[in-house]
Amino acid sequence: MTSPIDSKEVFRELADVMASSGSKNFYQKLVQKLEQLLQVDHVLLASVSSDGTEASTMAVTSHGRIINNFTFPLQGTPCFELRSDEPALCNGGVRQKYPHDEMLMALNAESFLGMAILDNEGNRLGVLSLLQNSEMTWPDLGREVLRIAVAQISAEMVRYRNEQRIQQLAYVDPLTKLPNRTAFHEFLNDTLFKARSKDEQVGLLVTDIRRFKEINDTHGHRAGDKLLSAVSMRLQSLMGEKVFLSRLASDEFAIVLTQSSIDEVEDAIKRVKTSFSDPFAVGARRFSVETNIGAALFPNDSFGASELLQHASIALDEAKLLSIEHCIYNVEMAEKIKRKQNLLNKLSEAIRTNKLELYFQPQFCLKTGKVKGAEALCRWFDDELGHVSPVEFIPLAEERGLIRELGAWVAREASEQMMRWQQEVGDISWMLSINLSAQQFNDYRIVEEMKDLTQCAGHGKIMLELTESVMMRDPEQAVQTSKKLHDAGLAMAIDDFGTGYSSLAYLQKLQLHEVKIDRSFVRDIDSNEQNHSIVVAIIAMAKGLGLWTVAEGVETNEEADTLKKLGCDYVQGYYFGKPVDADSFFKLWLKS
Repeated sequence: MTSPIDSKEVFRELADVMASSGSKNFYQKLVQKLEQLLQVDHVLLASVSSDGTEASTMAVTSHGRIINNFTFPLQGTPCFELRSDEPALCNGGVRQKYPHDEMLMALNAESFLGMAILDNEGNRLGVLSLLQNSEMTWPDLGREVLRIAVAQISAEMVRYRNEQRIQQLAYVDPLTKLPNRTAFHEFLNDTLFKARSKDEQVGLLVTDIRRFKEINDTHGHRAGDKLLSAVSMRLQSLMGEKVFLSRLASDEFAIVLTQSSIDEVEDAIKRVKTSFSDPFAVGARRFSVETNIGAALFPNDSFGASELLQHASIALDEAKLLSIEHCIYNVEMAEKIKRKQNLLNKLSEAIRTNKLELYFQPQFCLKTGKVKGAEALCRWFDDELGHVSPVEFIPLAEERGLIRELGAWVAREASEQMMRWQQEVGDISWMLSINLSAQQFNDYRIVEEMKDLTQCAGHGKIMLELTESVMMRDPEQAVQTSKKLHDAGLAMAIDDFGTGYSSLAYLQKLQLHEVKIDRSFVRDIDSNEQNHSIVVAIIAMAKGLGLWTVAEGVETNEEADTLKKLGCDYVQGYYFGKPVDADSFFKLWLKS
């Protein structure tokens, strides 16, 4: 400062600049005003890196002119010494004291006054420096002006830092540091808006990790999180400049391809597949994982961002359903999804309003030719859809989490029907078979729920059928559950035997009554040597374990004769009797 200054005028002008805090050019206005009020040659405002090694200017003025921002190392500069909320003064010979400071040399500075900008916790956010090309004197008014300026700058920098943190929470996935779902939607909307005006195409890939839940369940969520981070880094390394990568949710990632084409979409699919070809290192473990990819192209497949994402997700679901690596969206997929959703809604209503029906297929003893049991099969007729095949609605119920409700309805209705039949004809010596899903069998309430069936149909009147894969998913638990069900008066059978993997060690521990030979082995058993050998082995194994055998899908007399000669106990199939409704079954097989 070289001449007296009116303190009131200084504070008034400073207050005017402070009022613009938060504006785009606030820092530039402030350094210019400080240079003017304090009558110095240069003013520099800079932020300091988190490690304290370098500073980046936010506003620099020299002789009334704003100059371009730059970054400089702090070591060997007077700014490096600024660490407290007290001004530091070097009123002469500053270039000699800091000979390696290129900025001092370039500005021909002789004296320096600076102050650290601290937050409320005392962390250094930046520095404010005043430089003079001659010796500098420093009255109390100047010190007060500097303190006020630093306090305002600190508040502004803290406000901006907090805004950035909030912005990061709103738009950045904290785990992978990728843009999150919100950022994805904003980017995609903006990209499609620009693409429309330029008549460009935009590709979208949605990808996830196969069986990611198994990794979480087996190795823990921490390992799962580390795998997600590794996947995101791998994907980023393989993507080009025109690509926007984001994490949508859990193990699902989205890849936006700007200025794209179908060829570039297919090329991106190949790159994603490549990124999963090598194992991912997670600590000491290495995970070999696969991906599913769904893709869609704008404007070919959609008119907006939401629809484009929906169609890419539909293609992803199709890839999962078909157990293939990728699918590119087409109209048929959407129609299939609409039908599935319509089916699901109607099936849920049919269960709730009791509009399903049970059919019953008889099982016969090969030695006596008499009925030895029956299997309850669910049938569905809808006024709009007509007859809906169980091949369609049962897998859909499993996929969409409705199978437990459906299975409970079948079990309840079947046991009540068995009770009604016995009220008509007296005690029935054979058992009625009911299929159990994996969800039902693995539910902790299964034993209590199945006990209700015995109270309705009678002890030893219900046979529960499960596939090998359900039994072997958790063999130890299956052994315990089968024992509890046996003690509750329910028999158990393995359905579709031979199509899965069973451990003989566990089979002999399970409380089983019979095994059902899958129809794929029964077909052409009289002429197909391989099927013949498999059935011989199954029957021998069953007899060794003390189990009855039931052959499914018997459709010819030749198949029945061969099975009888091989020692099979019971048969079920169209040759002996098709599934019929309860009244027809009663007339055909019970009343007589």
